[in-house]
Amino acid sequence: MKNFLQFVILSLLFTSIIYSQNPWQYTQQLYFPPADSDFVRPFLSAVADDGTLWVISSRIQDINAHNAIYSLAPGDTMFKKFIDFSENGDSDSLLGNIGALRGLTIRGNTLYVSASQPYPKTAPNTVAAMYLYPNFDTLQVLKYGFGLQGSGYGSYNHGCDITKDSVLFTGISFGTTFRCYNFSDTITVAGYGSYIPPAQYAMEPGGAQLGGIDLIRDVALIPDGDYFSTSTPFYTSRNSYSSTQQTGGIAVWTGGTQRTPVNYSGQRILDADNFLAFNNLYPCGITHDRNNLLWVAGVDSTRRWVKAFYMDGIFALPVYDLPSQFSGDIQDPNGAPMNSPSDVAITLDSSAVYVIDQWSRAAFKFSKRLVNVDEEPTTIFEFSLEQNYPNPFNPSTLIRYNLPTSSNVKLIVTDVLGNEVQTLVDGFVTAGRHTTVFKGESLSSGIYFYTLITDNSKLSKKMTLLK
Repeated sequence: MKNFLQFVILSLLFTSIIYSQNPWQYTQQLYFPPADSDFVRPFLSAVADDGTLWVISSRIQDINAHNAIYSLAPGDTMFKKFIDFSENGDSDSLLGNIGALRGLTIRGNTLYVSASQPYPKTAPNTVAAMYLYPNFDTLQVLKYGFGLQGSGYGSYNHGCDITKDSVLFTGISFGTTFRCYNFSDTITVAGYGSYIPPAQYAMEPGGAQLGGIDLIRDVALIPDGDYFSTSTPFYTSRNSYSSTQQTGGIAVWTGGTQRTPVNYSGQRILDADNFLAFNNLYPCGITHDRNNLLWVAGVDSTRRWVKAFYMDGIFALPVYDLPSQFSGDIQDPNGAPMNSPSDVAITLDSSAVYVIDQWSRAAFKFSKRLVNVDEEPTTIFEFSLEQNYPNPFNPSTLIRYNLPTSSNVKLIVTDVLGNEVQTLVDGFVTAGRHTTVFKGESLSSGIYFYTLITDNSKLSKKMTLLK
């Protein structure tokens, strides 16, 4: 109960920040070299401990693009080319190993880059490769994968992240799931550079991919998380097959470890506004920061957005919305001119966020701004209590309400006889939109009512617990 009350307090704090005192402001656009403008297609990204931003350009969605890696030092506004595989002959040739760059991550002073190998070279299958750059040095490159070093790599990868123990997690096309690769000097279950082999993998919650279109696109781990613990989650993002055939979204995986990934199982993350049901081929880049926030880059028919969500089990509560000029009903003229945000990266100290924009061929930087504690909310809300989501539910659901002014608030849940079964909120709450979680694990199936009470008003709605 104590942990639940702590979460309620945090969720109230976070969800009020997004609507009244968003601390993030768009500060500048970051450019790739003009000479590369015809063939750079920025895709996924990562930030090193020293604040350097690393980005891959990929041919995944444009055959005219180059497979290349770029870096941006803190304070710079122009990326520098680290390596271009299309120029050095290692991309799309029968002798090369890079068909399309598909992910990158960083641990310490080593850059890890995931790629698929050129299809003509490995037909009838598409297989993977992994390049390591110790000390960020192209002369020290180590190459792993099918026909190189290590075992496996028989299914091409998507996105990647790495644990503090140097076990790399990546999405794979085979089985529509993920795989772990051992780059640790202390774990010897699999050889260095080889995949850690379980008997099988759990499939992503959306089911089997259809025609190689709806795949896991990115992976996010808890920074410095204990992945020897079965309770430490990791996250994957997957696009849907189409806008009418929803197979994608964010999944949270628990139950396994980096040694025994066979025990992981995934559940679909839910958010009340349905932002996380992806319906296109954008990579839906994700990253997790040290404040338990999952940052997600998204594109849909009317909105270009990057949001941070507070994670509670299978629920995602919106916390921050980076200001964008093209975000549907929340456009900001002072926001970034996002056209197609494909990934988001955050610095170690959470002082800066970078958004990678694929078709703008640029990146956008956001910085923290000072917030006046007396600042009034920028949006005026009517007093309202929204329908819980999902409904029916089992065993948890989101409840959202809006306050036009700050007030003493009580939010309770009662059974059909009027008996109070749980108090969700009891105290002073600031004006704005708020979301909390009702957990009904200890209750039986049936009809329940949730009631919002303030100094001057009272509203109730019905919900159904169906176990």
